[in-house]
Amino acid sequence: MSDEVHSVPEDAAGFLESSRRTFMITLRRDGSPTAHPMASWFGPSLYLNTYAASAKAKNLERDDRICCVVTNPSDAERFEGAVFRGRARLVPQDEVFADEVPPGLAWARNPRSQGSQEKPEPPPENLRKIGDTAGRVQRGLRVIFEISPDEVGMLQNVREE
Repeated sequence: MSDEVHSVPEDAAGFLESSRRTFMITLRRDGSPTAHPMASWFGPSLYLNTYAASAKAKNLERDDRICCVVTNPSDAERFEGAVFRGRARLVPQDEVFADEVPPGLAWARNPRSQGSQEKPEPPPENLRKIGDTAGRVQRGLRVIFEISPDEVGMLQNVREE
């Protein structure tokens, strides 16, 4: 994998910061593509939060190539979307729970925080509750992937006006 960092165009960065609806495309063991609907968080890389035992996580552990299509809501008057192609890296827990993290990771580690830098304090095992993303990451049930960009851009002219 190249150490070269690719920049994200301004129009795509603005769109990615305000959009969560994501279609994540990974490669199966046989090399065929498969798509998974989910949410993503941007800033300055793209971050995805998924169950550790999911096909998505297994696919990325085996082959780190990924393409995400991020779109506005399906009921939007005008369709908009961006393509984010790159390489996935499993974010270690010490980075996930650091005091200062990139904006996208702050959202991914605790979606209910609205992107706050406040370090999440996962509840004890006996006090688990719905929406406890940070606790599930800490217990190894969920993982966060950082997607570094190889190519990013807005989709153009994909739906008739």
